[in-house]
Amino acid sequence: MNRGGAARFAVPLLLALALAVAAAPVSARILKTRRVTGSKPLALTLGSGFEYETDGEESEYGFPFLVEYGLREGLKLSAEPSFILIRKKAGGQIASPGDLETTVSIELPTERRYRPGLAFESVVKWPTARDRDVGTGRADYSFGAIVSKELVSFDVDLNAVYTVIGDPPGVSLQNTFELSIASEWHLNARYDLEGEVVTAMGAGGSFRGHSGSLGGFANIGGPEQGQSESELTLGLARHFGEYLKLEQGAILKSGGGFQFVVAWEYDFAGGR
Repeated sequence: MNRGGAARFAVPLLLALALAVAAAPVSARILKTRRVTGSKPLALTLGSGFEYETDGEESEYGFPFLVEYGLREGLKLSAEPSFILIRKKAGGQIASPGDLETTVSIELPTERRYRPGLAFESVVKWPTARDRDVGTGRADYSFGAIVSKELVSFDVDLNAVYTVIGDPPGVSLQNTFELSIASEWHLNARYDLEGEVVTAMGAGGSFRGHSGSLGGFANIGGPEQGQSESELTLGLARHFGEYLKLEQGAILKSGGGFQFVVAWEYDFAGGR
């Protein structure tokens, strides 16, 4: 095998090893809005990320992961475990696995020159978190639609998701309806500018993929209490060939909160 071929296989091997050491597989994409990707059979994507958020009472560190696999053309499965560390500024800390999200996505062969791509997804959030500051201890079930369109210099993705929230003992939470729009501007072959707006209305739990006390169940007065919350995300993606992508960005929340996120993903099938 030549040196270039060895390097090509060394990169995914090292990434897979890093995931194994972290005890959880996954790619934490900084955008919550999902997109129609034209999933390929037997295509595997791995990744992980880091999220940091703080307020006057505590700081939260999130380590989300992703494993995504195409079973066949148009049918994709993904699992997104995570680990949460919360440090109280008054003393003490919480370290716990986050809730596990599993997703089944069905993509329809609809995208044409003047017609967007369409997909449907079903998501189950399994109550794997060991602490109530991290999760509710109950499963959530989400059902959504995804609309995507690739244009010359940018892509646009729209999501609409309804979530049935599991109620913990003695607590009644409302279900969630979430709308989001995201876009990626292709600055050149290596860099994309990413932007997103997400709004969750009158329904329980935090935004998808973000459990924890600063943005989750313990944040009384949020969507789980019938109110609305919004987030604005701005980020930059760097592509290293067709396989590896690195992202970094910041999230501004409607309540004044601020979150810093970084992520990587490796697509074994290659291609954006």
